[in-house]
Amino acid sequence: MAAGHAHDHSHRTHKGRVWTYLIFATGLVLVAVLANLALSNPQLATQGIDAIAGLPAWAFPAITGAVGLLTFYIGLKIETDWPERLGALLVAGSIAGAEFLLGWQNFELGGLKVVPYAIPVIACLVLMMIANVKSR
Repeated sequence: MAAGHAHDHSHRTHKGRVWTYLIFATGLVLVAVLANLALSNPQLATQGIDAIAGLPAWAFPAITGAVGLLTFYIGLKIETDWPERLGALLVAGSIAGAEFLLGWQNFELGGLKVVPYAIPVIACLVLMMIANVKSR
C-alpha cells in the first residue's frame, strides 16, 4: 500500500510541474505579445496606460511589480511553484514596462542595444533561481 501512495504523490508532483510550466509558458507568451504591441505603437501604449483609472504612467509598472513581488513571496510560502513563476513574470514585465516608459535608449549601457532586453530576463531568471533554492 505504501508503494502505491508514493506513486500517487510522484504523479501529482509531475502533474503539478507540468501545470507550472504551462502557466509559465503562457505568461511568457503574453508578456512577449504585449511588449511587441507596445514597441510597435508606443503612442497608443502610453495613452492606454494614462487612460487606466487616471493613474500616472509610472503607476502601472509599479503596481504590477508590487503585485508580482507579493505573489512571488506568497509562492515561496506554499508548496506549488506556479505563484513563484507568475510573480517572476510580473516583476520582469513591470521592469520592461518601466524601461519602455523611461526610454529603452537610456538602458543601452556602453552602446549595447541588447541590455534593455536582458535586464527583465535576468531579473526573471534570478527570481526563478531564488525560488528553486527556497523550494528544496
